[in-house]
Parts: sequence; C-alpha cells; structure tokens
Amino acid sequence: MNQRRGRGKFYYQKPNKNTDISHNLTDATMTTTNATKNIEIEHGSNCCGGIKMNLELDYEGLMFFEQLKQWWKMRMFHISLFQEVKKSPPVINLITKYYLQYQGNPYEQTLRLMYNCQDFHSAKAKSLPFFIIEQFNTFIIEHPSEKLHQYLTPRLKLEAYMLMLKQNTSALTKIVAETFEMASSREKFIDLVKCMISKKKYKEACQSVILFGLQEKFSLEDFLVPLIYQDKLFLLDEYLATSPKHQEEIVVYMDKLLGMPSVRQAVLVFASEHSLTEVKWEKMQSKPFKKLITRLVKKFDLPSFLTPNLNKRRNAGALHFLLQKRYIDETFSDESWKEMVQEAIGDDLDLQKELVIQIACYGDFAEALKWAHFYHVDREHWPNNVRLFADDKHIEPSNAAQEELECWDEPQQPTEYHKFPLNPDEIFLVNSVESFSEFLNLGLLDMDIVGLDCEWKPSFGGQKSELALMQIATRKKVYILDVPALSSNVPHAWNELNNSLFNKCDILKLGFGFTSDISVIKDSISGLSFSTKQIGFLDLLSLRKVLDKHPEVVLPYAHTGGPSLTTLVHQCLGAPLDKSEQFSNWDKRPLRTSQLIYAALDAYCLIEVYDVLKRCCEYVGFPFEETCYNIMTNGKIPKSKQKKSKKVKIKKNNPDTNYNVRK
Repeated sequence: MNQRRGRGKFYYQKPNKNTDISHNLTDATMTTTNATKNIEIEHGSNCCGGIKMNLELDYEGLMFFEQLKQWWKMRMFHISLFQEVKKSPPVINLITKYYLQYQGNPYEQTLRLMYNCQDFHSAKAKSLPFFIIEQFNTFIIEHPSEKLHQYLTPRLKLEAYMLMLKQNTSALTKIVAETFEMASSREKFIDLVKCMISKKKYKEACQSVILFGLQEKFSLEDFLVPLIYQDKLFLLDEYLATSPKHQEEIVVYMDKLLGMPSVRQAVLVFASEHSLTEVKWEKMQSKPFKKLITRLVKKFDLPSFLTPNLNKRRNAGALHFLLQKRYIDETFSDESWKEMVQEAIGDDLDLQKELVIQIACYGDFAEALKWAHFYHVDREHWPNNVRLFADDKHIEPSNAAQEELECWDEPQQPTEYHKFPLNPDEIFLVNSVESFSEFLNLGLLDMDIVGLDCEWKPSFGGQKSELALMQIATRKKVYILDVPALSSNVPHAWNELNNSLFNKCDILKLGFGFTSDISVIKDSISGLSFSTKQIGFLDLLSLRKVLDKHPEVVLPYAHTGGPSLTTLVHQCLGAPLDKSEQFSNWDKRPLRTSQLIYAALDAYCLIEVYDVLKRCCEYVGFPFEETCYNIMTNGKIPKSKQKKSKKVKIKKNNPDTNYNVRK
C-alpha cells in the first residue's frame, strides 16, 4: 500500500529506500501565450519547476507529529477551560526537544510538519501551523549555529515560498518568509513574480513584490494598474508605502486619464492590449478616479503640480460651490468671496472666463465686469449682456434677477444674528513668543471651563488642511492662537499648553464635532498629544443627540435645522450664527477684524450653549452631569429612568423665562 496524505488522516507504510515519494505541487509545464506586454519570461525551475522537496513525513517524523497533535488537542482543551493562551510549556518543550535531536534539515522538516496539518490551507492565527513556525523561529533564535544556517539555501527559500502560495493565509506566509530569511535572496523570486503576472495572478504578484521589496523591478502596468482597473485596491497603499517613486508615477498616470476625453475608452484600450479581464467598468469613471487620486495625494503628501487635471476639475467644482454660496445661500461676506474666488481660480485662463460667464448667469453684471477687468479677460469672451452693461452701464436683468427684484418690493427683515457678547477688546491674538507665554501664565488661571474651536483654509479636497487658528474661550476672554506664527518658534510652549489644558481633567473643554478639529490639530502641532476620550472633553454635538431622545428637555427657542452649531445656537440663544466669514482664507495675514470676531464667537458660544443646556436639563430634573460624564468617558447614555416632569406653558422667545416643557 502506498503512503498517502489526506486532510489530516494518514495511511502509512514504511517506504522502501528506492521509492520516490516526492511531490510536485505545481504544474510541470505551462505556456506563455498570456504573457503581458512588459513581462518576458522563459518558464523554468524558478517559477514552474515545482517543489522538489519531499513533503512526506518519515516514520520517526510521523510518530512525533502524532504526539504533537495529541498535546496540541490537550492544550486547546485547557485553553477553552482556563483561557491560558500565551503559555504552554509541555508542548513547547516537546517541539524544542525534537529540533535539538533532529539530524536532518530542520527548515525542511518544519515545512513538512506545517504542510501535514489538517488546517494548513486556511490556518488561523492560533492554529497548529502557526504554532509550529513560531516555535521554530524561537528555536533558531535561541540556538544559533553556522551549521543550522547552512541548511537555508536560496533554492529552499524559493520552494518554501511556493509551498506558502498553496495556502490562503497571508499572515502565515509573512512569518515563514521572515523565518526563512527570504528577503535576503529576493532576486531569486523575480522570475516567480513574472510567472504570476503572465498567469494574470495580479494580486499574488503584488503581495510577493511587497513581501520582498521588489517594487523597483516592476512597472506600474505589470500588475498595479490592472488591480486598479479591477477595483482591487486593498494592496495599493501597502505597495506604495515603501516606494516613493511609484507613489508619484501612479498619481501622474491616473491624472492623465482624467485629462482624456473618455476614461472608459482609455481603460478599454489598455485592457485590449494586455488581455485584461474582470474590469469593473462601473468604476471606470472620472469621479472614483478623482477620489482615489485625492486620497493618495493626501496620504503620501505629494506635491499638487503632479495632478494638473485633478486640480483643474477640483477648482471648477470649487468655483460652482462658491457661486452657490454667494448667490443662492447668500452666506458670503464680500472679502471672503474675493479671497476664495482668487484661491479657486488661480492662473487658469479657462476658469477665469467661466467665472465671468457664471456670474452673468446670476444677473450680477457689475460683478461679472469687475472680474473680467481683474483677470484681463478679452472682451470677445464676455457674455453679450456684460458687454452691453459695460457700454451703457444699464441693462435689463435676466429672468432670474428680475424675479429677485420683484421680491424686493416686499419689505424684508434683515437676519438678526447672535452677537459676540464681550467687548472686542477681550479678544487677544496670540502670535508671538511673548504673547504665548503671557497666555500660558495668566490666561487659564482659575479656569474650570473653556470653549475650543479651530479654523483652517478650505482645501476643496486638495492638500491636507493646515491649522490656521486655535480659539480658546474662557468666560471673560477669548484667546486666538495664530498657529503658523507659533508652531515652529515655541515647541516647549505647546507641551506646556498640553499639560495645563488638554491633559488637565479638572478643566471642562467644550467643542462641537470634535473629530475634524482634533485630527487637524494633531496633524499640525506635534507638541500636542491628547485624547478626547480622557475626562474633560465634552462634544456638544453628542450631548445634543442624547437630549433629542428626551422630549421633556425643551430648549427656549423653537427652530428646526440640521445638526449644526448655528442651529443649536439659534435654539438656545435665539439667533443663528453669522457664517459669512466661515469660508475665508484663514492663512492670509493680517486677519480682518470681522474674521477675529467670527473666530472668537465660534468658541465663546459653546460656553453660552452649555449653560443653557444645563439650565434646561436641571429645570426638568434630567441628570445633566451624569449624562455629560457618560459622553466624555464612553459615549454611552445613562440607563436610569428619568422622572416625569410637569408640563408647563412658557412664553415663546423670552430668554429670561424658565425653561419648561412645551406641549
């Protein structure tokens, strides 16, 4: 009876010395008809020659393996009872003793033991194959010898990797590659990767190149571009992380696609030339590519000049957004409008012409004419109504503008916004070493609550946002920290601020939607290291969501709107925030007075809102302090039942009235 292997069951007959029981786990031959355009390979022993090593266990090896499995089953049984996962001295001693006494090549024997495990093909982290290779790795570290290292030949490394390709766990492959020191013989694997590419095994080729650091040996079109076209992006970041050259190349390559008349047509040509199948055609559009390029540019901090077509498309989108804000939402101050238009348009001649046309479409011919002169747009590119306006200084407005004029006949009340309640003299701009030191020494003395907010220039999906201002409001003053002016000059001061404010639990730190602010702060200031999970950070957005589930807590002013700070301010304080300075160029210096007041109020209003929310909760007996504590520590809502409150009518829109439940 022949020796056979079958999913963990063994039928053993001691082999005759002349019996050949070697296994060939790969195809002995293969054609090259599907070779890619850039890969030429003569298939041989380095890719398709198969595994020549004998993978069957001899008699002694089998006896040990059966004993090892028994001990392993006992170990797993004890783990299920006592949860003792990390240590298992009997099993460790058993396998260590075996390797000390083994007379053959222990590297080969380790592969045999792993291969003959029942769960080799889909091993999990705490399975026997993992345990075997981990213990062997420990053994060679604890028992180094020249003789042991001589067993580790380049050919054995190659065969070990071929064997790993037969199973589905990348983590196991990585451990084996480390133990067998495969990276030191990485040139040996080039033919194998080329073979994978010719077989259209792009994922396996990419994983192998990452594992051995062979990025410089292959071009984008070998497998990276095919993987993108097949929408298999899970390996992309890992591949690019150690290859700056390919980071730029892939971004430039994809940006060129955005500049073509049809992305799908360009992909179709590539797929035809490279016999590429499984293309995700529904993803072969400009929008998914724009998102991918933008993400890669941000992640690897690549210069914007690499992506001219993306910049053009993004700036065109930014222009339409700004026009919407200016003429539909009407939430733009004149200065902010001018700053951001210039930021979006830049030197793009096409967008300069488009700006004039679009403004004219909104019926604002005077503004269109101003921009036409500002950018020196040739008269032949002006819309006809702008030319008429320039000649006569009078023209009937378009239909849209006419409808707006008709509404002007009706008296309209100007919007009343919430005002900054302190004297403007109580706003302090901290932009020097001296002013920062004064703020640290005096600004936070005896403070138990602050409002925190940040400002940065809108990037419209471009480079990473750089923090421009950090506002810290107390009950009596607001300090505006000019981050670009301070960041490189006072690293020690940021550490002091970290200790005296951010990591100080007895100061309540209020914010609204902390996530984005904290992310930008940490990216911009290396001296600040803190977590909002620490006691002391209260997100009013999270608090508002909790209170929304308790109708007995009623805010003093009836107003509906989205989950924004200006809506909450309106509900608590009777008027919304003026957001006309929100989309400003916060990097430009000097800052305008209107910008400073806007920034100060965004932080100070958090304290005002907190006070109102607290009074409303306390009036109806809602556990405000307990709720805040739960949000700050773990975000959970207290489960205790609330007392039913009395329903009392209140006078509408009277901030001095007690905060009662409205019917």
